[in-house]
Parts: sequence; C-alpha cells; structure tokens
Amino acid sequence: MNTNELTNLLHQGGEAAAKELIGEYGWLFAGAFVALMAKDLLMNMVQGMIVFIGNEWKNDEILYLSGRKARVIRKGLLITTFQMEDRQSSMSIPNSQLKTLTVERKLPNGHADIYLPTGGEMQGPMEVKILQNEKPKPAVKKKAATRRKR
Repeated sequence: MNTNELTNLLHQGGEAAAKELIGEYGWLFAGAFVALMAKDLLMNMVQGMIVFIGNEWKNDEILYLSGRKARVIRKGLLITTFQMEDRQSSMSIPNSQLKTLTVERKLPNGHADIYLPTGGEMQGPMEVKILQNEKPKPAVKKKAATRRKR
C-alpha cells in the first residue's frame, strides 16, 4: 500500500465515523439548542406580558431612564420602545432588561420637599454642628434608714 491509498482510507474512515456520530448524537445537540432557545423566548415573553398587561408602564408616559428623559412609545411582548428627548432618537429595550434600568418618575404634584441637597446644590462648605450630650450625674443612693429593734 502506498501513502496515497493509506491517506484516502484514513480520510474515508474518519468521514464515515464523523457521519455516524453526527447521525447518532446530532439530534441530541439540536434538541438541546432548541430547548435553550425556547426557554429564553418563553422567559422574554412572560416578562413582556407582565409589562404589556401591567399598569406600571403606560404609553406616552414621561420617564427618566438612568437620568435621561424618555417617553414610552410602544409596549410589546418582547420589546419596549422609548423616545429619548435629548437626542430625538428611539431606543428599544428587551423587556427582560427593564428590571436593570434605573427608572425615575416626576411626582404628580410637580414638586417635593427637599430631603437632602445633592453635591451640585451645595454652596460652600456645609455647616456642621457638634452636639455634646452632657453625661447625667450619677444618682446618689440614699442609705436606707435602719431601725434597731429594742
């Protein structure tokens, strides 16, 4: 046998073995792939149904997404679309990722009492008051009067 015949024989044997393995185990790989894709699609659809049916997000509602002003344009089963005010563009976010966003809403009355000033609102150094708690004087125990029995 020369080297060309040996190479052809090994090539044909390897190809036959590969075809046999793919035929025998290929359906397992394909089934696992389809199952993973179906699981991901099902999870996105369930989270989309929660957003689509729920009242948390309403069409034409003004929100702040991570500090950027946005308006809800469309709620879908898989994707929610926002119009971003600062760039006049639209942004589509998968419903499964909405829970990772920082979402703010303006209060209905339009204002709120100032809770704490932010760093940009501070003008000059902040006044610090040191409060000293006076230690209470220890109570003097009165000796109980003892009566002598006579």
